[in-house]
Amino acid sequence: MKSTRSQLKNRGMASPEEIAACASLPWEQLVEELRSPDPCRRTAARCMDPKSKAAAVLLLEQLAQEKCLYTRLAICETLEKGTEETAEKMLPWLGRIGNNQYKALPDKVSAKKSFPLPRDLIARSLARMDMAVFPLLLQLFKTGSEQQISEALDAAGFMAFYHPALAVGENAERILHLLHSHSGSEIIVWKVLLCLSAFPVPEAVRVLEGYAVRDDIFGKEAQRSLHLVERKAFTPH
Repeated sequence: MKSTRSQLKNRGMASPEEIAACASLPWEQLVEELRSPDPCRRTAARCMDPKSKAAAVLLLEQLAQEKCLYTRLAICETLEKGTEETAEKMLPWLGRIGNNQYKALPDKVSAKKSFPLPRDLIARSLARMDMAVFPLLLQLFKTGSEQQISEALDAAGFMAFYHPALAVGENAERILHLLHSHSGSEIIVWKVLLCLSAFPVPEAVRVLEGYAVRDDIFGKEAQRSLHLVERKAFTPH
């Protein structure tokens, strides 16, 4: 059944006119809109400048408690327009918003013929940002918590899959290192194998071939990644 306009508004779907009306509001009033009990007014987040550190902090704090679908989407889309400084503010929130993240290994691999969209909201937004934020994800693999690293792998894989300039051996090596530094985490090992599907380079292929002989979820994920790597290797960019 198609949702009514009233139902959509209750989920935060603001009209173009409502958004346009907020475009010229001063900062203080935009902050008030973001804290409004009306979800459509909170969707005025679209009018905030994510390059502002103060705006990024407010948007992330609101996203952490936001329940309305379209308002959450508006906040995410706004953050995605930010810079590396915006991304730095986002990294600590990886794995902390929502409950859609993988907590255990899946029973089967994805049927998608491309890289799966990250399930974590912050990872999803990071993945859609300018590829200039990619080095921040690589750095996080050294300094982040296991939860942060798990979600950052999804963002890094997605970004590299759609930005071939990132899918080089040097970056693959940084990701492969996690197989040793976090060998005790099944989720991270599995996500590394998934992430490597974005890297059609010898370093990734060798590791994937080693796992592909196994008759478990790791072997199946490695087989899927090898298939995607092979396809990417023979697809002109």
